[in-house]
Amino acid sequence: MTALVLAAAMASSEALVTVLNTSNSVPIARYAEAVAVVDRDAAEGKPIQQFVVGVTTDDQEKSKRLLAASRKTIKMLAEKRDNPLAWYLLSMEANDRKLLERAAKGGNVQALNALGSILIQEAREAQATATNEAPRQLMRDGFECFRRASEQRDANSFVNVGVCYMSGIGCRKNAMLAFECFRSAAQTGHPEAMQYLAICYDRGIGVDMDPAQALFWKMRSRACRGDTAAAKWLEGRR
Repeated sequence: MTALVLAAAMASSEALVTVLNTSNSVPIARYAEAVAVVDRDAAEGKPIQQFVVGVTTDDQEKSKRLLAASRKTIKMLAEKRDNPLAWYLLSMEANDRKLLERAAKGGNVQALNALGSILIQEAREAQATATNEAPRQLMRDGFECFRRASEQRDANSFVNVGVCYMSGIGCRKNAMLAFECFRSAAQTGHPEAMQYLAICYDRGIGVDMDPAQALFWKMRSRACRGDTAAAKWLEGRR
């Protein structure tokens, strides 16, 4: 009975977004639940879920079968309706930068986060040899991708923007804004954001140093990732 209640608790749309984001964006149990929901929807013949499972599964035969069943629909959504999610899914299968950029231009948050990370990595690589403005512009472009995604209240992008503000990546350092970004994402249950929030409290980044809060958020992050000792510690605080 419990399993049925859990499966029904997560809507298909939420499960889809969860699977497309990183596994670090939600507690481990929540991610497993999302995977089960998307897999169920794929088995029922829903093309978007079929394609998502196809590009994420390690089962090559399953991947081939589901991609063949759904690719035509995904291409139609992309080419005839200019659907940003469809462009992003196609970019995942083909590992195609141009398709990723098209998805990001349309506002897909996963594409924006992915493209932002690519641009910042390229900027870091260019810094080793370039002496002109190009690396700094790439940094700014990467930050802008994260910022655009954050406008849609995406927790992953809040973490990305927070890291940028904390380190001055593509923007001026701003400890208070970094803290607020991490806190906003942590309040949604984002384990990585919780870890950054713990660091902020531990080092006094954008907030007064508070060892108790630092420990609390560190243990919450660990518990979300399946650490049973951390979960017991949190239970003892109630």
